[in-house]
Amino acid sequence: LELWVFGANREFLVSQVKFFGKIPNDDLPVFYQTADCYLFPTLWHEGFGLSLIEALHSGCYAIASALGGVPEVLAYGKYGKLIENPHFEEDWEQAIRCYLEENPQETALPKDLYSTRLWNKAMNRLIETATDRF
Repeated sequence: LELWVFGANREFLVSQVKFFGKIPNDDLPVFYQTADCYLFPTLWHEGFGLSLIEALHSGCYAIASALGGVPEVLAYGKYGKLIENPHFEEDWEQAIRCYLEENPQETALPKDLYSTRLWNKAMNRLIETATDRF
């Protein structure tokens, strides 16, 4: 088991943790596809976690903070594990242990979920509904 950390620089050595620093966006898909599980430990109320969606589309199981728009992205736990108290390390540890014990082979994420095609279709329906009402 090894934890890969992206976007952060190493401040000190930690056993079984590899720090990559900043990775160019074009190189990220290879890392997502190599990973088994993606941790999204934000402590902010993210409006939308693009990296979370990229990881899901690459086949990663997701464990993420239940803050901001993240629960919607994970369909309130359908597409991964939500951490209700992300400030508590024990909750993260427990979620990771459960993942390792259960080892879900793939996410239930439909391939076209969050796709541009479906987004355009939904926006067109929204525009039609708004036009009909006004």
